[in-house]
Amino acid sequence: MSSWILRAVRCAVILRHPRLSYWYYKLDRLRRVPDPANPRTMNEKFFWRKIFDRSPEFIEVSDKLRIRKWLVRNNVDIDSPPILWTGTDPAKIPDDLLAQGVVVKANHGSGTNILLYDTPPDRAAFNWQMERYLRKQQGRKRLEWAYFGIARKIMVEKLVPNITTEFKAYTFGNRIERLVIIYDRFTDQVADVWLPDGKGGFSLSEGRAAVAERANRPLPANTEEALKISGQIGERFDHMRVDILSDGDKLWFSELTIYNMGGHLPYAGDTTSEPVNTSWDLTSSWFMRTPQTGWKRLYAAELKKTLTSHVS
Repeated sequence: MSSWILRAVRCAVILRHPRLSYWYYKLDRLRRVPDPANPRTMNEKFFWRKIFDRSPEFIEVSDKLRIRKWLVRNNVDIDSPPILWTGTDPAKIPDDLLAQGVVVKANHGSGTNILLYDTPPDRAAFNWQMERYLRKQQGRKRLEWAYFGIARKIMVEKLVPNITTEFKAYTFGNRIERLVIIYDRFTDQVADVWLPDGKGGFSLSEGRAAVAERANRPLPANTEEALKISGQIGERFDHMRVDILSDGDKLWFSELTIYNMGGHLPYAGDTTSEPVNTSWDLTSSWFMRTPQTGWKRLYAAELKKTLTSHVS
């Protein structure tokens, strides 16, 4: 039985965020009312993270520009695609720069990329689209808080040719409990899900990824290197999704994702026994490691007592 503090916080969060609460209720296949105060599943932990875990570092690593300095500062040995231009006015991007094969994106958003192999035929339409991307209120609907504080800019990256593979590693401290590998992203996209086999390796899951049909391919040759880098990043957080690109030989950093798919994982995300849930230790989160004040101090102490009692 949860304490009155946890029950009160649960009610307060649900009343304060009814639409978000309803979204999580609809995601749950058993139609359970979510508990963002004492999370039981991975999806509820995402809900909890949105409300309570307001780590300033989340803003930094969600910023597609600032993350590069973060990687260097933390001695993560992976290259990022070269940046050719940054600014806030797309009309100021030189035409000859756009003709070199580039990716133009907003640094604060998802789904705000334009791939160009040559100068856009309608430059005015391109400028309008990038201005629209720059105005995008990323994550407002699902309370993806880490995007809110990013100073918005347009960035032009050199297009890395022949990208064939994308690794998405779901890290929990020093553990990786789920690996999604996406192939042929810009043509006939397929993907595989790999799970730990209990022997230090990974086995192909029978389930499919949310983004594409199964590929049924063996692990790429540079998987171990991608996992090593992902683990090096992941050990700094209670949970982080690490995205890495590959051309079949070299690895390139893509991004870190605080809120997978807006803050949920299909199928496994509402099951308490799934490793992606049991390995997510909230006591390692910024909120639980940072001294709180007022009612949050009482709540953090009560939640910690509950979480540690479950472990013992």
